[in-house]
Amino acid sequence: MIHMFPQKDQFPSSAPRYPNLWMLVSKELASNYRQALKFVIERLEETVDMYDDYGYFHTAEGCDAVGRRRGLQYVEMGENGEFTHDHSLHYRFYTQLLKGQQPLKNDQGEFFPIAISVHFEVDRPSELHPYVDDCPICGCTGGYEDLFEEEFRNRSSKLKNEHLHDPFGVEATLYGTVKNKKIPLLNGLNTLEDQFEMTFEVMEDERLRGDMNTGALAIVQFHQRKEG
Repeated sequence: MIHMFPQKDQFPSSAPRYPNLWMLVSKELASNYRQALKFVIERLEETVDMYDDYGYFHTAEGCDAVGRRRGLQYVEMGENGEFTHDHSLHYRFYTQLLKGQQPLKNDQGEFFPIAISVHFEVDRPSELHPYVDDCPICGCTGGYEDLFEEEFRNRSSKLKNEHLHDPFGVEATLYGTVKNKKIPLLNGLNTLEDQFEMTFEVMEDERLRGDMNTGALAIVQFHQRKEG
Protein backbone atom coordinates (compact mmCIF):
# COMPACT_ATOMS: atom_id res chain seq x y z
CA MET A 1 0.00 0.00 0.00
CA ILE A 2 2.67 2.55 0.95
CA HIS A 3 4.20 2.35 -2.52
CA MET A 4 1.13 4.31 -3.69
CA PHE A 5 1.68 7.14 -1.21
CA PRO A 6 3.42 10.37 -2.34
CA GLN A 7 7.11 10.98 -1.77
CA LYS A 8 8.09 13.20 1.16
CA ASP A 9 9.39 15.93 -1.17
CA GLN A 10 5.93 16.27 -2.71
CA PHE A 11 4.67 17.69 0.57
CA PRO A 12 5.60 21.27 1.58
CA SER A 13 9.27 21.60 2.49
CA SER A 14 8.24 23.08 5.86
CA ALA A 15 6.58 19.79 6.86
CA PRO A 16 9.12 18.32 9.31
CA ARG A 17 8.07 14.67 9.04
CA TYR A 18 6.16 12.37 6.75
CA PRO A 19 2.43 12.06 7.62
CA ASN A 20 2.14 9.04 9.89
CA LEU A 21 -1.63 8.51 9.94
CA TRP A 22 -3.33 7.67 6.64
CA MET A 23 -7.10 7.32 6.81
CA LEU A 24 -8.50 5.82 3.62
CA VAL A 25 -12.20 6.38 3.02
CA SER A 26 -13.98 4.10 0.57
CA LYS A 27 -16.10 5.45 -2.26
CA GLU A 28 -18.89 3.52 -0.53
CA LEU A 29 -18.73 6.18 2.19
CA ALA A 30 -17.72 9.33 0.28
CA SER A 31 -18.20 10.36 -3.33
CA ASN A 32 -15.35 12.90 -3.39
CA TYR A 33 -12.30 14.03 -1.43
CA ARG A 34 -14.13 16.81 0.41
CA GLN A 35 -16.72 14.37 1.73
CA ALA A 36 -13.94 11.96 2.74
CA LEU A 37 -12.16 14.72 4.68
CA LYS A 38 -15.41 15.64 6.43
CA PHE A 39 -15.94 11.96 7.28
CA VAL A 40 -12.46 11.67 8.83
CA ILE A 41 -12.83 14.86 10.86
CA GLU A 42 -16.19 13.66 12.19
CA ARG A 43 -14.75 10.27 13.16
CA LEU A 44 -11.86 11.90 15.03
CA GLU A 45 -14.28 14.24 16.77
CA GLU A 46 -16.43 11.24 17.67
CA THR A 47 -13.61 9.13 19.11
CA VAL A 48 -10.63 11.14 20.38
CA ASP A 49 -12.73 14.32 20.80
CA MET A 50 -10.51 16.27 18.43
CA TYR A 51 -11.65 19.87 18.20
CA ASP A 52 -10.83 22.99 16.22
CA ASP A 53 -9.35 25.38 18.77
CA TYR A 54 -7.17 26.64 15.91
CA GLY A 55 -10.16 26.94 13.59
CA TYR A 56 -8.90 23.80 11.79
CA PHE A 57 -7.54 25.71 8.79
CA HIS A 58 -3.93 26.52 9.55
CA THR A 59 -0.49 26.58 7.94
CA ALA A 60 1.76 25.39 10.79
CA GLU A 61 4.66 23.26 9.53
CA GLY A 62 3.33 23.17 5.99
CA CYS A 63 -0.07 21.73 6.86
CA ASP A 64 -3.50 22.86 5.71
CA ALA A 65 -5.48 22.26 8.90
CA VAL A 66 -4.81 21.52 12.57
CA GLY A 67 -6.82 19.87 15.33
CA ARG A 68 -6.06 18.88 18.93
CA ARG A 69 -7.29 16.95 21.92
CA ARG A 70 -6.07 18.53 25.13
CA GLY A 71 -6.28 17.78 28.84
CA LEU A 72 -5.12 14.17 28.68
CA GLN A 73 -3.42 12.15 31.46
CA TYR A 74 -2.47 14.68 34.15
CA VAL A 75 0.83 13.71 35.81
CA GLU A 76 2.31 15.18 39.01
CA MET A 77 6.11 15.26 38.89
CA GLY A 78 9.01 16.96 40.66
CA GLU A 79 9.78 17.60 44.33
CA ASN A 80 7.75 20.79 44.21
CA GLY A 81 5.53 19.88 41.29
CA GLU A 82 7.75 21.74 38.84
CA PHE A 83 7.34 19.05 36.16
CA THR A 84 3.61 18.48 36.65
CA HIS A 85 1.83 18.53 33.30
CA ASP A 86 -0.92 17.16 31.10
CA HIS A 87 -0.81 15.86 27.53
CA SER A 88 -2.37 16.45 24.16
CA LEU A 89 -2.83 14.85 20.77
CA HIS A 90 -1.87 17.17 17.93
CA TYR A 91 -3.08 16.56 14.37
CA ARG A 92 -1.81 18.24 11.20
CA PHE A 93 -3.74 17.59 7.99
CA TYR A 94 -2.03 17.70 4.58
CA THR A 95 -4.81 18.06 2.01
CA GLN A 96 -3.63 20.20 -0.90
CA LEU A 97 -1.47 17.54 -2.52
CA LEU A 98 -4.10 14.80 -2.39
CA LYS A 99 -7.41 16.53 -3.00
CA GLY A 100 -6.88 16.80 -6.75
CA GLN A 101 -5.65 13.25 -7.26
CA GLN A 102 -7.58 10.15 -8.19
CA PRO A 103 -8.62 7.75 -5.40
CA LEU A 104 -6.17 5.00 -4.51
CA LYS A 105 -7.13 1.59 -5.86
CA ASN A 106 -6.40 -1.77 -4.27
CA ASP A 107 -8.03 -5.19 -4.30
CA GLN A 108 -10.59 -3.95 -1.77
CA GLY A 109 -11.85 -0.98 -3.77
CA GLU A 110 -11.18 2.72 -4.28
CA PHE A 111 -10.27 5.00 -1.38
CA PHE A 112 -9.77 8.71 -0.82
CA PRO A 113 -6.55 9.13 1.22
CA ILE A 114 -6.48 11.63 4.09
CA ALA A 115 -2.89 12.29 5.21
CA ILE A 116 -2.32 13.37 8.81
CA SER A 117 0.71 13.88 11.03
CA VAL A 118 -0.14 13.06 14.65
CA HIS A 119 1.92 13.13 17.82
CA PHE A 120 1.26 12.76 21.55
CA GLU A 121 3.14 15.24 23.73
CA VAL A 122 3.38 17.32 26.88
CA ASP A 123 0.88 20.15 26.54
CA ARG A 124 0.58 22.41 29.59
CA PRO A 125 2.16 24.31 31.22
CA SER A 126 3.61 25.76 28.02
CA GLU A 127 7.15 26.02 29.41
CA LEU A 128 7.32 22.21 29.62
CA HIS A 129 5.95 21.65 26.11
CA PRO A 130 6.63 19.32 24.34
CA TYR A 131 8.98 17.05 26.37
CA VAL A 132 9.52 15.90 29.94
CA ASP A 133 11.94 13.03 29.44
CA ASP A 134 11.23 11.36 32.80
CA CYS A 135 7.46 11.34 32.27
CA PRO A 136 6.11 7.80 32.78
CA ILE A 137 3.48 8.43 30.10
CA CYS A 138 5.24 10.12 27.17
CA GLY A 139 8.91 10.21 28.16
CA CYS A 140 12.01 8.11 27.60
CA THR A 141 10.84 5.56 30.16
CA GLY A 142 9.20 2.15 30.27
CA GLY A 143 11.39 0.58 27.60
CA TYR A 144 12.21 3.78 25.70
CA GLU A 145 15.32 4.73 27.67
CA ASP A 146 17.52 4.28 24.59
CA LEU A 147 15.89 7.37 23.05
CA PHE A 148 17.14 9.68 25.80
CA GLU A 149 19.73 12.23 24.66
CA GLU A 150 21.46 14.28 27.35
CA GLU A 151 22.10 17.19 24.99
CA PHE A 152 18.36 17.36 24.31
CA ARG A 153 17.12 16.80 27.86
CA ASN A 154 13.48 17.90 28.05
CA ARG A 155 13.73 19.37 24.55
CA SER A 156 12.73 18.32 21.07
CA SER A 157 15.09 16.25 18.96
CA LYS A 158 14.79 14.48 15.64
CA LEU A 159 15.20 11.09 17.32
CA LYS A 160 12.51 11.66 19.93
CA ASN A 161 10.09 13.37 17.56
CA GLU A 162 10.23 10.50 15.07
CA HIS A 163 10.49 7.52 17.42
CA LEU A 164 8.70 8.60 20.59
CA HIS A 165 5.92 11.11 20.11
CA ASP A 166 4.94 10.14 16.55
CA PRO A 167 4.38 6.44 17.41
CA PHE A 168 2.59 7.43 20.64
CA GLY A 169 0.26 9.63 18.59
CA VAL A 170 -0.56 6.74 16.29
CA GLU A 171 -1.17 4.35 19.20
CA ALA A 172 -3.33 6.82 21.11
CA THR A 173 -5.45 7.61 18.06
CA LEU A 174 -6.02 4.00 17.06
CA TYR A 175 -6.43 2.37 20.46
CA GLY A 176 -6.69 5.05 23.17
CA THR A 177 -3.45 3.81 24.76
CA VAL A 178 0.18 4.90 25.08
CA LYS A 179 2.86 2.33 25.88
CA ASN A 180 -0.02 -0.18 25.86
CA LYS A 181 -1.65 1.53 28.84
CA LYS A 182 -5.10 3.06 28.66
CA ILE A 183 -5.28 6.85 28.59
CA PRO A 184 -8.30 7.88 30.72
CA LEU A 185 -11.16 9.56 28.87
CA LEU A 186 -9.68 8.77 25.45
CA ASN A 187 -11.36 6.50 22.92
CA GLY A 188 -9.49 5.23 19.89
CA LEU A 189 -10.69 4.71 16.35
CA ASN A 190 -11.03 1.01 17.14
CA THR A 191 -14.23 1.86 19.03
CA LEU A 192 -15.85 2.46 15.63
CA GLU A 193 -15.57 -1.18 14.62
CA ASP A 194 -19.18 -1.82 15.63
CA GLN A 195 -20.29 0.81 13.09
CA PHE A 196 -17.91 0.30 10.15
CA GLU A 197 -16.05 -2.41 8.32
CA MET A 198 -12.48 -1.30 9.03
CA THR A 199 -8.92 -2.54 8.75
CA PHE A 200 -5.87 -1.31 10.68
CA GLU A 201 -2.22 -1.68 9.79
CA VAL A 202 0.70 -0.18 11.72
CA MET A 203 4.16 -0.31 10.17
CA GLU A 204 7.30 0.34 12.18
CA ASP A 205 10.15 2.32 10.65
CA GLU A 206 12.02 -0.72 9.32
CA ARG A 207 9.11 -1.41 6.95
CA LEU A 208 8.84 2.16 5.70
CA ARG A 209 10.39 3.84 2.69
CA GLY A 210 13.54 5.84 3.25
CA ASP A 211 11.75 9.17 2.78
CA MET A 212 9.16 8.34 5.46
CA ASN A 213 10.96 9.90 8.42
CA THR A 214 8.69 8.72 11.22
CA GLY A 215 8.87 5.84 13.67
CA ALA A 216 5.47 4.33 12.90
CA LEU A 217 2.91 4.80 10.16
CA ALA A 218 -0.70 3.66 10.44
CA ILE A 219 -3.15 2.94 7.63
CA VAL A 220 -6.81 2.88 8.64
CA GLN A 221 -9.23 1.82 5.92
CA PHE A 222 -12.94 2.53 6.21
CA HIS A 223 -14.76 0.16 3.84
CA GLN A 224 -18.48 0.53 4.53
CA ARG A 225 -21.06 0.90 7.26
CA LYS A 226 -22.19 -2.23 9.01
CA GLU A 227 -25.82 -3.17 8.66
CA GLY A 228 -28.13 -3.30 11.61
